[in-house]
Amino acid sequence: MVTGYRFSPSSVTINRCDAVKAVYADSSGFPHNWVGPKWRSPDMGSNGQSYTYRFTSSGTFNFYCSYHQGVGMTGSVTVR
Repeated sequence: MVTGYRFSPSSVTINRCDAVKAVYADSSGFPHNWVGPKWRSPDMGSNGQSYTYRFTSSGTFNFYCSYHQGVGMTGSVTVR
């Protein structure tokens, strides 16, 4: 979930071939996105907007919001 200037939770562990869905849940209207080494969501700015990415390889993938990375809007997905 994307809320304020944080991803909640900021890190998750999943199995290979699982998908993770980022959902915009922030009443501020500020744009956010979800950017990783293999994906980039479109900008989201309305409650309920979402982006889903399926992880097909194992590893740890760091992600961030390109607008708010500097204030700590980052996280990681660990894929087993």
